[in-house]
Amino acid sequence: MYNLREIKKIAVLLFVRNAYEELKHKALIKGESSKNVLLFKYLNKRIVNTVKDTDYNYFIIDSSQQHGRTFAERFKNAFKSIFQAGYDAVISLGNDTPQVNSKTLHDVVDHFEHNDVVVGKTNLGGAYTIGLTKYAFSKCSFEAVDWRTSHVVESIEERAIFQGSSFVQLDEVYTELSTHNDLNLFLQQLLTKHIRLEDDTFFLSLISKPNHFDNYPQLQMDIILHGVTEIRGSPSFI
Repeated sequence: MYNLREIKKIAVLLFVRNAYEELKHKALIKGESSKNVLLFKYLNKRIVNTVKDTDYNYFIIDSSQQHGRTFAERFKNAFKSIFQAGYDAVISLGNDTPQVNSKTLHDVVDHFEHNDVVVGKTNLGGAYTIGLTKYAFSKCSFEAVDWRTSHVVESIEERAIFQGSSFVQLDEVYTELSTHNDLNLFLQQLLTKHIRLEDDTFFLSLISKPNHFDNYPQLQMDIILHGVTEIRGSPSFI
């Protein structure tokens, strides 16, 4: 098993689709293709800026650079390309969990001191981050993980233990954005202060009644009683 003294080079893998590819697979804002593209561009830009706030090298591997017939093959090949560049550990991040921040990366690195596999879990059972040491990657069977299900994290843990890699899950469970309902839930959590972001301006701009923003008590009551039923795109984002 690796320890932190042996892990001298750590890189971050941003495994994402570009905004137009993302549009083919999900619609967070109903019936609004252009607004979805703006949202996906924002999410991609946000995760890149998050990594830029740290000292870690990062690699953006988007749809045009991913190779393989299945998601498992493409994901594995992305990790492999970075390990082949001489890194001792790789931390993957997606773009669909806006609560991920620079602390997330530091937490994963801290856990590498005693663990080969570090995972952060979403509310849907997916993984918002997966950190692997070179040792863990050499033994990992990506094809055996139940990707695209609500059992991703449990599946990774089972495989890690089976293959002799030490495993730990981060304490924080973050909200994943995969559907319109997910975005509705996220906005409700944001507005009722169940979750907090360093910058929530863009997401607040998605609510159809921005005049309510100065009256949080009333807005919170509206959310509790009625939910966020209308979402609009942000015309100011480029």
